Amino acid sequence: MEWLRRWHRTVLAKAQQPPKELTSENAHFLTRFGSWYDLHKEDGLVDQVAFHTLAEAHKRMHDHARWLAQRGIKDPKMPPEEYDAFMDKVDAFTSGTRRLAKAFRAALAELDPLTGVQNRQSMLAELERERSRSRRSKQPCCLALGDLDHFKKVNDTHGHVIGDQVLASAAETFLSGLRPYDALFRYGGEEFLFCLPETSPEQAVVALDRLRERLGASPVPTPGGKSLPITASFGIAELLPGVSVEDVIARADAALYSAKRRGRDRVELWHEDLAAAETSNAQSDGAKVARPARGQKESRR
Repeated sequence: MEWLRRWHRTVLAKAQQPPKELTSENAHFLTRFGSWYDLHKEDGLVDQVAFHTLAEAHKRMHDHARWLAQRGIKDPKMPPEEYDAFMDKVDAFTSGTRRLAKAFRAALAELDPLTGVQNRQSMLAELERERSRSRRSKQPCCLALGDLDHFKKVNDTHGHVIGDQVLASAAETFLSGLRPYDALFRYGGEEFLFCLPETSPEQAVVALDRLRERLGASPVPTPGGKSLPITASFGIAELLPGVSVEDVIARADAALYSAKRRGRDRVELWHEDLAAAETSNAQSDGAKVARPARGQKESRR
């Protein structure tokens, strides 16, 4: 808009001779957007159709602006249809930038700022889509909950700054070990939810056991040159017809709780006997090891 204001002042108001930034063949590179795009056009985030299309619209706008500016030097009268054609190109560029800005705002709203993975805002809708896709394709799909072991102790001993580093490091380790079409969400606190399409329960156990080993081999550096080992426990449940997404997550949570009770740093698969076994354990243990409610899980971690 700053550039467009200068163009109007120069070409229409005849305030001065058109400067190089309006008449150069490389005028589109002399703007903030043009120089930024030229510098980053091969970067991973920018090297995609949406940005390249926007850059083409930007160049067409500047090419037309240059032609009108050069004509305006010789001819004081500008044909209305040429001005309208130019403003159509301006509108094409500005509407393209608004669409991209809206898309990035939506993406940022769905990302956890600490770990960079998706948050719970869009999780259920995406899991429902995977459930429907699994049912149509007749391919298995599993959900898993992973929880960092003894995370409260990390915060209490090393402080929340180190705790945040542990969370970010764990998320990076998980993401680097997942397939492009797998999904990872920060479910809450130190807990992550995994969606593994086209994966049977047995395959999910192998995949998450591999992630568990990768996490254990990736300690987080701490001040003083030391490192802090990280482990996690995982519970897996399969998305099945007739079982809601919420119930599958509850099953994965029960399997995770079993993994915690059985020593942590392990992967557990939900099965029909698990719910009864956990209920029996809870009753026999009584209040001493009563399972905390959702949102108050630290004592089991």
